[in-house]
Parts: sequence; structure tokens; C-alpha cells
Amino acid sequence: MRRVYGVLLIGLLMFIPTSVLADEAMKNPVAGDEAAIAEGDLLFQAVCAGYCHVKADADRDGKCPNLFDCEWVNGSGTDEEMFRVVSDGVPKTEMVGFAGQLPDDMIWQILAYVRAASKCEPGSAPAADGTSQSETAAMPAHQ
Repeated sequence: MRRVYGVLLIGLLMFIPTSVLADEAMKNPVAGDEAAIAEGDLLFQAVCAGYCHVKADADRDGKCPNLFDCEWVNGSGTDEEMFRVVSDGVPKTEMVGFAGQLPDDMIWQILAYVRAASKCEPGSAPAADGTSQSETAAMPAHQ
């Protein structure tokens, strides 16, 4: 009987697009939470802006790419991809991985702040190929 249920479960899972499963599994759990965004702002200042990146409202350029302009080299800027880049880092760049150095909830808070402070306009979210849908000129991209 267990075998029958197992076969049925596998059969049902085959009809669910993997993109749906991935999207549900890797949405930012603190997105839109004002307290988490405020904490993410402080964490961003301490962890990211202190060494490489600048805050959204900075009047200077950072050593590393601007994280608030909606342009992404490493993926299309989904929650899952942003989390992966911050956690694992990017080989052959200065972007180190923070997995094991920061708890996952702190990484999510930082990403909630980045998303909330982003200068992205509605409808200008990065396309699947990582380019902005509303802009034709190339802009600096993230590492």
C-alpha cells in the first residue's frame, strides 16, 4: 500500500512545474516586514557598506557594484538567486559567501532591505536574461 501512495505522489509531483516549487521554497520570508527591513538596513551598513557596497542613498560610488539599480549579472534578481549569491559568494570575484558567518535570517533581512530600498520602478524588474525590461542602456551590473 505504501508503494502505491509513493507512486501516486511521484506522479503528482511530475505535473507541478519545478519553477513553482522553487519559487515557493525560496521567497524571502521577511519581505515587506518593516522591522526586518530596518534591521536589514543596519546589517547592510555593518556588513556590506562598510567594505564594498554603498547604501541606496549614498552620494559616492562604492568599491563594488550598486545593489539598488535592478541590474544583475548573477541571475535575474529573484529572492532565491540573491540569497544564493550572498550565501555562497561568486567565484573569482571579491564577493565572498556569508553562509556560516551570518545566520540565514540575517541574510534575508539584508535582502529585504536591498529590495525595499531599490530604485527599481514597477515594471522594470530584471528580465530572465538579467537585463532590465524598461531600459535599453547597459548599466553597471552586480558581482
